[in-house]
Amino acid sequence: MSWDQHHSRSERLAAEGQQVARSGDRASAEELYRQAAEAEAAALDDVDPEKPRTRGITAVSAIALWYKAHDLFRAEQLAHRCLAGGDLPEFAKSQIRELLSLIWTTTSAEARGVRFVPGDVLVSVKGGDVVYGGAPLDLIVKKVEGVQAVLLRTVEMLLGREFRRRGGPSADIQSMFKPWLFQAPAGSYQFAVRVQEPAQMELWESDRPKIDQITATFLQILHASATDPDAELEAVVPDKQYREAFLNLSRNLAPTGRSFERLDIRDAGAPGVVVASFEVETRQGLNAALRRSKPPKPGSSSEKPEMIRGTLRALHLDEDWLEVATMDSPPQHLKVEKAGDVLDDVVGPMVNRVVNVSVLRRGKKLVYQDIELEE
Repeated sequence: MSWDQHHSRSERLAAEGQQVARSGDRASAEELYRQAAEAEAAALDDVDPEKPRTRGITAVSAIALWYKAHDLFRAEQLAHRCLAGGDLPEFAKSQIRELLSLIWTTTSAEARGVRFVPGDVLVSVKGGDVVYGGAPLDLIVKKVEGVQAVLLRTVEMLLGREFRRRGGPSADIQSMFKPWLFQAPAGSYQFAVRVQEPAQMELWESDRPKIDQITATFLQILHASATDPDAELEAVVPDKQYREAFLNLSRNLAPTGRSFERLDIRDAGAPGVVVASFEVETRQGLNAALRRSKPPKPGSSSEKPEMIRGTLRALHLDEDWLEVATMDSPPQHLKVEKAGDVLDDVVGPMVNRVVNVSVLRRGKKLVYQDIELEE
């Protein structure tokens, strides 16, 4: 058989594996991925030596399929063989190193009895203050918190939990579905994120199909938020409350252009493909989508829109207010009312950080419209 025939068979089997995985039959999905990996490895052996790019793409694909098949030994074995060959283009070597990192951390975690739901997310932060392999700590902490918030909201939505406005996720969600952070090979600055599956998975067996789709749904949500925050996001997230929450949380991931320029989300199973890219223009698009989802109520002619820039010092959402200390010297402490619609996981990470708050001024009163974290 030729490269074309082996590769076509691999693509067909991988697509079948993805379809079966959606039904929750993880064992059958892994068997299909194993067959796809064997076909892609055979294709790799038949690549024309004069086509290094094709060889690189095929090598990455074969290793990723062994990883999806949960045959970590053969995935690692092929990765080392390909890197030792020295005839791969640089992009392929970089992606294989990323896959090796995931293979090693998965092996280490499983040796301690920890397993993860299918799928791994790679997050890359680029430009501005970010350098190769390093970034300001506060910037990365904010983005890690933002990714975690989207992941946990995804879990709650998939499990059909009542929409949460206050506080963190319920105790069972927090204890059973822990997001993990892993180091990823340097390439600007990037990290890997996975969700731990419940230790007693048998108690969640009826929810297995939903649980197995956590990472895939998370990626769909961020892709839709970044590319089509109206129609596509509504198709992925029909519930309006969840949809607005994801719009707000996605906006928190996007740059303003002050400290970094882009945040990319990738599926580790296809490391060469950017699933979602958040740039300054993306943030502007999310702002527009949020305005469309919550158009301002008609007010009196005496109302004037204002923007307050300052540090979020206090909030009491149950009592409908938040307090901002302006950047003046000395600062003014301004109380903003009617802020009860803000979600805890959207505004919580903003406390004691610089924010921009859109308000309507009604005489001496400031009425909340929107809040954004400033980098």
